[in-house]
Amino acid sequence: MVVPVLAAVLIVAALTLVVIGVLAATHRLRRNRLIGVRTGWTLARVDAFRRANRVAAPAFVASGVVGLAGGVGALLAPVTAAAATLLVVGTLGLLVLLGVGGTVGARFAEADRAETLEAENRPAQPCMPPESVTVPDEACGPAASSCAGSCAICPRAGAAG
Repeated sequence: MVVPVLAAVLIVAALTLVVIGVLAATHRLRRNRLIGVRTGWTLARVDAFRRANRVAAPAFVASGVVGLAGGVGALLAPVTAAAATLLVVGTLGLLVLLGVGGTVGARFAEADRAETLEAENRPAQPCMPPESVTVPDEACGPAASSCAGSCAICPRAGAAG
């Protein structure tokens, strides 16, 4: 009785991943905090979220297909060790491929971040003036001010250059 329930759960999860993968591949997956490749960079920029998820989409779809095959195989197999094995293999395959997709998407997002910041002529790290330049703290305001560490708009950066 447990195997059909677990197989149904695996099938639902697998179908969900296939849908997410297709949405990501067609740039129709909306930026959110629950599904997809979620890094600081992808959550900050819609275009980065779409690109990173598009790169991860084939692994998401493959993850769903493997999970679907394991779940359907477990439902069709007689309730024996074979059905349990299909469930375990399908679940592990789903999780491994999902992890691969997330890793590939996150690495792509990091490369995209560095490339975008370089193209925008902005440093990839927070802006700090050279130690030889002394600018009063009031020039930029508190650390959480409107300049938010951006060299392009922070008076400290102007004094440093």
